[in-house]
Amino acid sequence: MRYYGNMKRYSQIDDTSYCLGMSLTMEALKHQSRHMKEVILSEKVIRNQESAALCSLCEKLHIPYRYDDLLIDKLSAKENCYCIGVFHKYDTVLHENEHLILYHFSDLNDLGTVIRSAVSFDFKDIVLIGSEIDLFDPVCIRSSMGAFFQTSVKRYEDLSAYLQDYPDHHLIVFSAKGNKELSELQLKKPFSLLISQDPHELDAYDADIYTIAHHHFDTVSLAIRSSIILEYAYQSKRVL
Repeated sequence: MRYYGNMKRYSQIDDTSYCLGMSLTMEALKHQSRHMKEVILSEKVIRNQESAALCSLCEKLHIPYRYDDLLIDKLSAKENCYCIGVFHKYDTVLHENEHLILYHFSDLNDLGTVIRSAVSFDFKDIVLIGSEIDLFDPVCIRSSMGAFFQTSVKRYEDLSAYLQDYPDHHLIVFSAKGNKELSELQLKKPFSLLISQDPHELDAYDADIYTIAHHHFDTVSLAIRSSIILEYAYQSKRVL
């Protein structure tokens, strides 16, 4: 019988997590190699340029890799998984200039998708307010398409605690009933963009609030709403 030690399907209490798939594992190797423990490959993996590049990168970074179909079947929660990157959970530090605050997020897929959009628009410092969501869950990492590994993330219990640490940041709130339209957005550094999972949660917030001018705002998904906001913010900060 093959012995796996403590290797088992992901649990939040573990000190390691997994990225399922070759492209996600490549992202982890490129951006967080110091936290990588090992790479597990299936014997069924196609020997092509992508797999050769992955093995070459592992060798260059001195990260062990092995072929083990039984272990892949044990660890993977999805079918047709031919590669798993195993990494140690790690802490990150926020930078100073611009933060994306995600307020009361509770869905792993939504969080991962918004992180993917954030990195695409060059927002890599993420703040989670009032959320117990597990960042290192493989579902979140997969939904981010590996963009997770390019981010720095910090949690705060509430918004006031965050503002105590960053009192000079210009807080820009987005909600369904804002008093300014997104097209009016103007940024000045340092700033923080605040997006809530519930678009109405911050309607009564005592600040300038921006909204997306859309006749059917409530039907716009969180992922699309966030991407629209981030694209506007990206264009605005390019001229700072």
